[in-house]
Amino acid sequence: AVVSTQSTGVGVYCSWTYIHKEMIHSLIITTRGGTVLFEKVWVSSAHTTGKANMFASLITAMQEFSRQATGGLLVSHLSFGQVSLSMSWDERTQLRAVLTHDAGDGYNFGQLLAQQLLRGFIDSYAQDTEFSSAQGLSPQRFLPYVNKVLDQITQSIRSILVVLHRHRGLLNTFLVHDDGRATTTDAADDQLGIAANLTPLIAFSSEIMLHKADRPRVITLEMGKQVIEVHRVGPASLVCICRKNKDPSVYRSAIQNAVQMLEKVFLLLRDLSGRS
Repeated sequence: AVVSTQSTGVGVYCSWTYIHKEMIHSLIITTRGGTVLFEKVWVSSAHTTGKANMFASLITAMQEFSRQATGGLLVSHLSFGQVSLSMSWDERTQLRAVLTHDAGDGYNFGQLLAQQLLRGFIDSYAQDTEFSSAQGLSPQRFLPYVNKVLDQITQSIRSILVVLHRHRGLLNTFLVHDDGRATTTDAADDQLGIAANLTPLIAFSSEIMLHKADRPRVITLEMGKQVIEVHRVGPASLVCICRKNKDPSVYRSAIQNAVQMLEKVFLLLRDLSGRS
């Protein structure tokens, strides 16, 4: 096996955290008719505080106009200077999630969170709730969902891994957390076994880099028909098992996109945990 490492400056993570101090501002979940079922505000604004119903009505009118004008297409993203709206729609339940967040977080990150938070809401209440009828849908009933928001954002980590795993240049992907936990794309024992075997290597490489006042950003192992890349991501390591017969340019951009998305999720979780 051939092992190589790439390092990164220790100050990068902290400065990036400061820039993205307030990543998401608010979340509302509405019916197709615009009835607000759930609202959570993290960053208050004089323009939006107490105006969720009016805001939901505007979004509903806009989406209905888009549906009629385009033959069924819906708006999924709007950007207003430093703030963006990411919207996710579920056809079965006719529910919509509208997430307000920093424009710098980007379209993909906004969509990831909006979809995950809507999916979590539906999974929590769909079994005993008829969302197609606005009667009896009191927002008070859905207040407990606020306690599941952090868990749903955490679940988005697995969603990122699942998308990355589908890339044709990759055989497997999973995340090894610093506390020993592993987030995988399924419950396969081989993933957990590989994670256990790589943990000492990651720790060893980190110790070597500490002597250089630095830390490893990427560890690459060439083994037989596979290339294993270990990317440092916040408080965890992303493990990508790649096909050796594929040029790295085939999968490298997909891995980097996943790393950036995971970094944002970890920063958001730390930010929201600090506010609660």
